[in-house]
Amino acid sequence: MTADAPRPADDRPSAADDLPVPQWAVVTASAGAVGVMVYVSAWAVAGALIPGFDPLRQAISETFATGVPDGPRLLVTGALLTTGVLLTADGPALHRGLPGEGLLAPALVTISGLGTIAVALAPCSAADCPGSATSTIDLLHTITAGVSYLALITAPVAFAVRVRPHLPRFAAVSAVLGGLAVLGFGLRYSGAVPALPGLQQRLMNTVADAWYVVAAVEVVRRSRRARRR
Repeated sequence: MTADAPRPADDRPSAADDLPVPQWAVVTASAGAVGVMVYVSAWAVAGALIPGFDPLRQAISETFATGVPDGPRLLVTGALLTTGVLLTADGPALHRGLPGEGLLAPALVTISGLGTIAVALAPCSAADCPGSATSTIDLLHTITAGVSYLALITAPVAFAVRVRPHLPRFAAVSAVLGGLAVLGFGLRYSGAVPALPGLQQRLMNTVADAWYVVAAVEVVRRSRRARRR
């Protein structure tokens, strides 16, 4: 590219890149990324610790259900509570750290965090996990998990819409990751693909969580770029 050639639209720094990003937003967004990685690691390790557990067919909820050995159960419960607190704070952090207007996208992140805390406090029963309407606690688990997941996977799509005028590349990545997570959620819980439900859930969960890491990287990048400019 010559000095006189126009730069691609995606490479042009927008006015939003000149705005300072508060340090608390950088730290909190980074902590949110660590939180989702801790959660993924926790359910992966817990599944390996439970005798006879099949992660390809069994739900993540079955790693911390009542009656599960204390080691894996407490590991996943602790990870859920930690991740829930960090995601709750991540909503305001991403609101300040990413450009655009509107509160829907950051509100979805915070709702996901609150829902994650609720899921940890309402584990499903060993007799009926991942939960249904057969008991109050199982019904509560189903509701809280559903709300948390829906907020978790739709937040990337909402942010894609919000930041598109300012960060088209990040918006495209957000739309792809969020879209794949929504598709995975639909396939998993509609029963359209009955084989390997545990694997379907883990793939959907991990794709959605990956966006929170990408978002934190973008917040850090914008913070550094704003300081340089």
